[in-house]
Amino acid sequence: MTGLGVEAGGGEPGEDGLRARVMRHKLARSVRGETLKAKAMRGAAWTLAGFGANKVLGLVSTLVLTRLLFPEAFGLMALAGVFMTGLQMFSDIGIRPSIIQSKRGEDPDFLNTAWTMQVIRGFVLWAIACAIAYPVSLAYSEPSLFPILCVLGSTAAIRGFQTTGYATANRKLALGKLTTVELATHAIGLVVTVVWAWLHPTVWALVGGAVVSSVLSVSMGFGVLSTHRHRLRWDRTAASELVRFGKWIFVSTAITFLANSGDKLILPKTLSFTDLGFYTIALGLIMIPVSIFKQMASRVLFAAYTDLYQQDAHKKINRLTAKFTTLSAPIYAVPILLIFYSDFLISTMYEERYSQAGKALSVLAISGYLSMMRASQNGLLLAVGNSKRAMLAGLSRIAVGLPASVLMARAYGLEGFCAGIVIAEAVALLTQRYMARLCVPGLSSKPDQILMMILLCAVGLQAFI
Repeated sequence: MTGLGVEAGGGEPGEDGLRARVMRHKLARSVRGETLKAKAMRGAAWTLAGFGANKVLGLVSTLVLTRLLFPEAFGLMALAGVFMTGLQMFSDIGIRPSIIQSKRGEDPDFLNTAWTMQVIRGFVLWAIACAIAYPVSLAYSEPSLFPILCVLGSTAAIRGFQTTGYATANRKLALGKLTTVELATHAIGLVVTVVWAWLHPTVWALVGGAVVSSVLSVSMGFGVLSTHRHRLRWDRTAASELVRFGKWIFVSTAITFLANSGDKLILPKTLSFTDLGFYTIALGLIMIPVSIFKQMASRVLFAAYTDLYQQDAHKKINRLTAKFTTLSAPIYAVPILLIFYSDFLISTMYEERYSQAGKALSVLAISGYLSMMRASQNGLLLAVGNSKRAMLAGLSRIAVGLPASVLMARAYGLEGFCAGIVIAEAVALLTQRYMARLCVPGLSSKPDQILMMILLCAVGLQAFI
């Protein structure tokens, strides 16, 4: 006879027995321990949780702030943010990926040299932001942009002091602490912004929130993630390695900025601002699954590829790619579903006058799918230390994408413009795969073939329907 709350034949309390069964499950065993597989799976889970929580916090804060601030405040902040993002990306020397992929990634001399370069870069960016602030305010006939850019530029100098522990945690796939610190920083910064906006409803609430978030990022990072004593140091060998690796990261991020902004710059010139509105709505929706996937790929795969490549474990790289593709199937499914149900989604979420965004979303879903395929092995090129080839893949996207989008738009309107983006992603994907196989002989193409077969079937079925 079995007593109340006791499992038959086992003699264990029901709750303990259930816990024991859960811990013995294959999935539970796979995430325990310090193996690369376990750390990668835990990292993927933390990345998904952190990204989702950040999205929810951002949505809630936006709903609150739109009731406290005028639209002009968001416009001013958005414009200032574009210039700051441009400065950041045009000066990115890849310090974090350099630390992750370098064999000296845990050497204090190497880390302190990287930190010194980071500090110098931060103050240079602040100086440039102050230098362009007045001309920008004149160009847009908005005097308040001058002080806004000067103060917002200080965030670059503040974050320049950020501990290299952020990169070290990523390198070791210790993404639990990393995600917690980033989420806490974001949450507290948003609370400060909302309280400031409630007391003084001006654009300075948004600027002040950004500065506070930067201070928190530095202070909390040193409190939780710091791995060694930081001090100004210049190791010539380390600096040479950082510059050699980072020079192509610099070019690559500059290209990324152009790729992400170029379409928005040329679309209203080619079509209209109304079409730009449709395009922005569609792009924002498809970027949700794409951003989630890229977060996972950049934080989990990059570090894992680096570890395997340094062990010369090329066969394990193939297995890791295949497993990651399998585990990511639910995310890959989202663009496939959007190919079929984009019109339904747009009509449900927006008014009828935005219905054209549904057609754009259907085409951009194909681009998003290809972008996710490209992201899955982008980290491999960085892991082998060949940032130049990673840059070339991004360059091919711009070289093909902008001309193709303009030509297709003139013939087929907004859908044609989006089709040009698809062509650009396809060319970039082929270029990247070719580069990856040059770096890692024997790299398997089976995951790519399966994913492409699924995509072609979906596109063919949608066209038939």
